Amino acid sequence: MDEEGRQSASLQVITSKEAHQIFYPYQDFRASTNKLAIQVGENLFTSQGIRLNIKTDKLTVTGKLNYGAFTPTRHDIMGPFRYVPGMPCYHNIYSMAHGISGELMVNDTRMDFNRGQGYIEGDQGSGFPSDYLWTQCSWQEGDYNSLMLSVADLQLGPFSFTGCIGVVYYKWREYRFATYLGVKIKKVSPQELWVQQGKCELQVKLLDKFENSLLAPVKGSMIRTVYESVDARVQYRFTIDGMLLFDFVGKGCFERGL
Repeated sequence: MDEEGRQSASLQVITSKEAHQIFYPYQDFRASTNKLAIQVGENLFTSQGIRLNIKTDKLTVTGKLNYGAFTPTRHDIMGPFRYVPGMPCYHNIYSMAHGISGELMVNDTRMDFNRGQGYIEGDQGSGFPSDYLWTQCSWQEGDYNSLMLSVADLQLGPFSFTGCIGVVYYKWREYRFATYLGVKIKKVSPQELWVQQGKCELQVKLLDKFENSLLAPVKGSMIRTVYESVDARVQYRFTIDGMLLFDFVGKGCFERGL
């Protein structure tokens, strides 16, 4: 809903090659207030899975995915900022890792998600931070592993500051990076993030990407363009007290709003 009270609903589909925006009448949108359940047209998104039936002149997506049990973070990712009024964006992490089964047909391409691994996050509010970098990666190393990290310029009334939230979920343990815990941002650039939380350090280096444009909200209107790569080559290095837990180059998501 924009500042004039105009309501809209849309879906965005992004692949390694292209991005699509599909607009719906607002009356085709429904969302539960007490659980993860959203319907847009004939498309359903819940904590049990998704069902898609998208048909436009340029895009057809059909199929169903089933989810295993979610792995939520131990505590709200926003910490005490969850209760600060007036913030333009409130972030949620619904699941750091869960199993996936099922298939989707994207135009003429069959996508097999069986034995896959999922991650779900979300935002509520009227707009994204002015400048931000965000990355997420999931991988299987015997167990489900996952991480996300975001550094953003935040405006809170007359005050502005650089904020950080991040979680490493590795071998069934959770490690958190956050401004409200005293995180130290050692380096931030369009290609690199380096943060330290106590004895934990996470370094992210973007090696290669193919970006697509996505729409993002500005005061409730989907008029801003941000850029995301869903299969960028990214190096992730994580240490605790100098001891290396992992260092690998994976296919990660990388998004920038600059």
